[in-house]
Amino acid sequence: MSLTNDFAIGFFTFFGIISIVAALFITRQKNVFYAAIGLVFVGISVAVMIALLNTSYSFYSVFHILLYVGSTVVFLAVSLVMFRGLDVKEIKVPWASLVALIVGVLIFLDLVVSFYSITPAAAISSFSLQTLANEILQNYWFPAIIIIIALLTTMIEAITLARRD
Repeated sequence: MSLTNDFAIGFFTFFGIISIVAALFITRQKNVFYAAIGLVFVGISVAVMIALLNTSYSFYSVFHILLYVGSTVVFLAVSLVMFRGLDVKEIKVPWASLVALIVGVLIFLDLVVSFYSITPAAAISSFSLQTLANEILQNYWFPAIIIIIALLTTMIEAITLARRD
């Protein structure tokens, strides 16, 4: 096993543990807002594990972060605070800054090791949206269908919350 594979296995295990801990946090949390914040950690951890499985899955991983972490969790957090009138109280955790620093350093080291071995490709001559659409539909049709279904369910959630039903 090379150093890069050891890092990949280590980070896969690390983010697997984070996703399990965050899922347990979500199920044990009494405040719905904090449970939505825990969902951020689950979404990011799952996206990183998907990207670590195979480099061809990194495209799906990016959309996973954009869709679930970027839109759904933010949508849930904002709608919970606006429509439900939740009081969000700050919880002081003395060791949180140390954990955040360690996780940040580990992610930075993973990025440095990952991008160190990448060789730059030749310059792209032209960019076409039709070429991009064909590439997505031919090579990434399954993640595209999953993303479309997820966006539709998020839109249904928005309509339901807007009607306050």
